[in-house]
Parts: sequence; C-alpha cells; structure tokens
Amino acid sequence: MGMANCQGKANGGDERGSFMIIVTGQARFGQGEIERLKSALKMNIQASRAEAGCARYDYSVDISDPDLLHISEEWSDEEAIADHMASPHMAQLMTTLGDARLESISVNAYEAHFLKPLLGSG
Repeated sequence: MGMANCQGKANGGDERGSFMIIVTGQARFGQGEIERLKSALKMNIQASRAEAGCARYDYSVDISDPDLLHISEEWSDEEAIADHMASPHMAQLMTTLGDARLESISVNAYEAHFLKPLLGSG
C-alpha cells in the first residue's frame, strides 16, 4: 500500500533525539478482505498523510500472509493522534471495517526518539 512520508508536517524523527510517537499494529482479515478493502484503505492513507502532525502513515500486506495487514505510523504528538482519530475519514474507515471480516486487530502507540540509522543514510 506504499511507503511515503506525510506532507512534511512533522519532523519525521530525522534528527537525533527528536521526539515522536510511533504507532504500530496488525489487523487480521478474512481471506480476500484486504484486496476488497484496498480502495478504502488507500483513501484513508491519503487523507491521513495530509494531516498536521503526520510524519508517516503506511499499511503493508505481510509477504508470507496475504490476510495480515501491518500498520505503521509516526506522529508529532498526542494531539495530532487525537485529531486523526476524530477525523471524518477515520470515522468512515471504522464504518467500513465494521462491515469487513476483521478477525483481530491490535494497534499501539509508543513514545520514541530518533537514535541512529541502522541501514542506508538515515
């Protein structure tokens, strides 16, 4: 579902010691549901990346399990996450997921700071 930075509205954690909130999670869907939901997921990604405080917003399908969706986000602060969760596009996504064959979901937020690049130029 793509990997891209948001609209530059947060520092993206590219400076040593810079604070960010990392959100990670997984959602397990019934067979074929991720493909069926792809358009709704893509619309949510695009709207979320345009939000203030968003440094990264990605969904990815597990290479070994096509029914497992990985969630990866970076936000500038808790206010940005609260605004995101209260946004119309998230309400629309929650309605869509309510009608989906969603078997399990777990999404958690963590406070973090940039430490160092592990591969590439950082």
